Amino acid sequence: MKISKRDLILDSIISAYLDDNVPIGSNELCSRMQISIPASTIRVYFKKLSEEGAIRQLHVSGGRIPTVSIMQKYWRSRLKFDKKLKIEDLNNLSMIVQDFEIYCMVFTSNSEILKEVLNYNDRFIILVFGDDEIILKFNDKIFNVLINLVGITLEELEKITMQIGFMELRTKIAELKRSKIQFLANEVVAYKIFKDERFRILLDPTFAVKFNKNIIFSPEFDSGFMGVKRDINFIGKDAVMICAGSIYEDYEKFFNTIMEVA
Repeated sequence: MKISKRDLILDSIISAYLDDNVPIGSNELCSRMQISIPASTIRVYFKKLSEEGAIRQLHVSGGRIPTVSIMQKYWRSRLKFDKKLKIEDLNNLSMIVQDFEIYCMVFTSNSEILKEVLNYNDRFIILVFGDDEIILKFNDKIFNVLINLVGITLEELEKITMQIGFMELRTKIAELKRSKIQFLANEVVAYKIFKDERFRILLDPTFAVKFNKNIIFSPEFDSGFMGVKRDINFIGKDAVMICAGSIYEDYEKFFNTIMEVA
């Protein structure tokens, strides 16, 4: 498919900003592009793209950067989740994460299946998930609800507890998921995102339920930030990876590097 000059120039602006994180001018962009387009023509498209709200100028005499809205659109179209990330080397993953200003958490158990709901002498309800169990105080009504949910995943059960307000089970699920954290790095980035105590929410695996898709922006994050959730295989186990940071970090390069090295 033939790409228009407008899209080619915009993609080049985005790529340049992801590489260097500094505004780029028409002359600099002209020298970086593989296809020869005169700087005068690029300046015309700069004006058009600015009027569209696709790029903006930080200073009157400075270069351009892509806007937040265009970066949201860019990541929705660029990031693919059809291939499952496979991570075998924890040390390599740690080094990769340190090279990028991206917060990262990996936890297992999200897809565990509720296999049994047991009544223990009308004193406790025992929820059996493969190798894990959750024990609740017995309540006849709650037991009758839960016994009809056998076969759903832990994540689906967590969403149901949020809908019906079952705080005891929601708390126990959160405790179980916290015990399954396998990897946590760049927590300082989580603080930079929120700049207050809200950053602790991002350090908890229960944050995963906020994702109705693989990528989220506002209202979960302030403008200029984003989160990515993807299913992975972590040292032989099914797991979930949650990443977050500035919308101007190179998430595509980040995931490709993990795929190649980790």
